[in-house]
Amino acid sequence: MNSELANLKVEESWTVFEGDHNGKPLIARVNRGLLPLAGDSRYQYRVGVAVPFNSVGQNGLPSGEESWEVSEIEDLVAAELELHHESLFAIAITTGGMREFVFYTSDPQAVEKKLEALAQRIRSHQIQRVIQPDERWTVYHQFV
Repeated sequence: MNSELANLKVEESWTVFEGDHNGKPLIARVNRGLLPLAGDSRYQYRVGVAVPFNSVGQNGLPSGEESWEVSEIEDLVAAELELHHESLFAIAITTGGMREFVFYTSDPQAVEKKLEALAQRIRSHQIQRVIQPDERWTVYHQFV
C-alpha cells in the first residue's frame, strides 16, 4: 500500500448527464470532484469494468430490479478498487445494454487481480474488464 495515496484527500461530487449514443439513451454519472486530480501522474491507467445487462428494453436500459442488482455490483467493485485510494472512481455510464464503471488506477496489476476475484464472486452478471494506459484521462475529459 502506498501511504501517500492512502492519505490522499479525495472529494466526491457527482453530476448526472443524459444524452444518447447510437440512437439509444445514455446516462452518465461523473465524479467532478476528481477534476483537481485529472491527469495526476500517480493514476496513469484507465480501468473499464463493463456489466452487460441480462435483460433490456428496446431503449437499451435495464428493468428497475436489474438496475438495483448492477448498482450492488458497482458498490462491490468501487469498495474493492478504491481501497486506500489505489483507484479513483470517475464515471458510471449506462447505455446500449450495459453499465460501465471507469476508474483511474495507480496499480493496474493489483486491479487485475481484484477484478478476477470479483468476477468469481459475482453470480448475477458477467463482468468484462479492460485496463489501458491513459495519462491524460481522455475518457474522463469527454464528460467534464
